[in-house]
Amino acid sequence: MSATQFLASSNHKLRSPVNHKSVIPPWKEATSLIMVKKASLQQVVGDELASFLRAMRSPSKQTGSCNYRLLMVKRSSLSSFMSNAFVFPGGLVEEVDFSSGWWTVFENIGVSKDSLLQEFCKIKDPCPPMIQKPLILSGLSVPPKQRLPTDLAYRITAIRETFEETGVLIARHSVEDKDIAASLCESDVDLSKWRSKLHKSPQIFLELCLELKVCPDVWSLFEWSNWLTPISVGHRRYDTMFYICCINKDPDIILNDNEVIALKWCSPLEILQEYYSNLVFLAPPQVYELSRLLGLDSYKSLMDFIVKRKGKGIEQWLPVICTALDGAVSVLPGDDLYPKNPDYLGQSPGQDFPHTLEELKAQVQNLHRMEIRGPVTTVVCNIPSCGHLTPLTYSSTKKNLQSSL
Repeated sequence: MSATQFLASSNHKLRSPVNHKSVIPPWKEATSLIMVKKASLQQVVGDELASFLRAMRSPSKQTGSCNYRLLMVKRSSLSSFMSNAFVFPGGLVEEVDFSSGWWTVFENIGVSKDSLLQEFCKIKDPCPPMIQKPLILSGLSVPPKQRLPTDLAYRITAIRETFEETGVLIARHSVEDKDIAASLCESDVDLSKWRSKLHKSPQIFLELCLELKVCPDVWSLFEWSNWLTPISVGHRRYDTMFYICCINKDPDIILNDNEVIALKWCSPLEILQEYYSNLVFLAPPQVYELSRLLGLDSYKSLMDFIVKRKGKGIEQWLPVICTALDGAVSVLPGDDLYPKNPDYLGQSPGQDFPHTLEELKAQVQNLHRMEIRGPVTTVVCNIPSCGHLTPLTYSSTKKNLQSSL
């Protein structure tokens, strides 16, 4: 049976386009930051020894070492969204992130407005809606020329939220010798008091930078991906811009217990192994991004890739969740099951298929999806990601291989 016949037999109907002009989108804009550091020699040797011992005990278990670590934080059980999940640091975009006061912050370290506009604010293709027309500014009367462009504002959001949640301040005192790796602010000032104030008002971050005469190190943050929460996941939805940055030293981390209660510096494989062993909970976008990084095992190769894809743009991804007999499938753009006109606003339920996940997979040619079985999500992809890393399918019984089903 062809894919076309299969879709027809399953009564798969493509949804009609929605008139976004007449309806306020039911989501908020947010940012998330994938922070990467080079692992110490001791950590790398420890990984290799642990992998060797696992292989001796059970040859079928996955092995492998990675010389970089990612920072992941565990959300509080009181969080209204993805409670108890391990996520990358991040949070909601605020109006103050677009304040014209930031131009003064940059000017204080010798960076002109014109140079920032030239470096950051060229529209790239593809360019997601939250970059082109941010919802948070739709009700404001502030002229565009008086506010920060989205490419800068969202980077400030990611840096502000990371500081609030972890105490790591990605900021610099000057622009001399700009490096790919992020600058971590070192100051004699008690930053804990600023963090306490920041929790009550995001305006405090602007005041902090003016007081310390530092500016957010926006140069070290690179666009990575853009995820829009699907309509069937909880009662809150977010359009989230993911950035990635590399740091070249261990930061001092002090968690904000109101929002996050634990942290992990981990390799992509390590956290995925814990996830598939039911030791931790990961949100689906985190599972996907970690699966992407499985193909890069060195800090240098990751940095090289980040620089290589700079300026290539990203597109917004809305997962479309459909049910199967033995689970659910979260379909992504490029998959043969992905609807031509996805329901962005949630005005109709997802498709119910009278087939198993394996049957759904066997009946189509192009796969780009996340299969959901109970609390576990597995990425399946056999199409190349244009200008980006193609995720690998995690398997607990064999090496990670790019799916070619």
